[in-house]
Amino acid sequence: MWNWTSFGRRCGLLTFALCASMSSVACRVRSNGPHWIETHGGAAVQQIAGGPLGLLAIGTNGLVYSYPEFGSLWHEWNGHLRPRIIAGSRAGLHYVDEDGRVGQAGRWRGGSATRVQAPNVTALATDGDAHSIYAISDGHVMQLLGTGAAPGPCPQIRAVSIAVARGALWVSDVGGVYVGTDATCDPIADSPPNVTRLAGLDDRIFAVNGAGDIYRLSAVKQWQRLPRPLKFRPDRMPATHPARDIAVTGTAAWVKDDEGTVFVLSESG
Repeated sequence: MWNWTSFGRRCGLLTFALCASMSSVACRVRSNGPHWIETHGGAAVQQIAGGPLGLLAIGTNGLVYSYPEFGSLWHEWNGHLRPRIIAGSRAGLHYVDEDGRVGQAGRWRGGSATRVQAPNVTALATDGDAHSIYAISDGHVMQLLGTGAAPGPCPQIRAVSIAVARGALWVSDVGGVYVGTDATCDPIADSPPNVTRLAGLDDRIFAVNGAGDIYRLSAVKQWQRLPRPLKFRPDRMPATHPARDIAVTGTAAWVKDDEGTVFVLSESG
């Protein structure tokens, strides 16, 4: 009689062995519901940022790279720009350099122009068309204008992260997430605490907290916790990893884990 239990174990070991041997390509065990798929190319990055033109990243060498679509390769943005912080829009790349200057590089990766200088910038965010650009400077939100920096929404909180989506500015501090306007700073109910990274584009908003958990906000402002990325390597068992950064592009959401690996969100089973 056929031993189905033994057959199932052998199939499971074969699946793991195949995934482990394919270290240069994305591989996963089929899963129902949202899950993360590792990108191709074996990239290790410091920071990621999204926008309508695709995914951007600061590599471990300090240079900027773009990942225009899943399954393609990372491309160097240009050979001289080494920013600390980046954001993306249809206008191109927005960045903060080592001297605190906020600049913009055109969508065709051309030269850059300095917009304004702000002290101790820790975060940068823009809408898809670069009509509204914000930064966190010394813990406070600043709006970056052609004439300089002006105080932004939510002056009463010490901001940690920002994103522009749904026609508004979203701000996090150690206690929660808020929607900021010129007149108000409204808390979002049941927000995850200690959100260290917000990302948004159009009507989509995602968050990562200090523990490495990932959340997204529904249309009715309810937070959904997403699974952590599952990583396969030939020398170890599959393991989940905490997220450290998140980005949203026109087609997908992306996370960077604690080892600098980038994953894309999939909703399929």
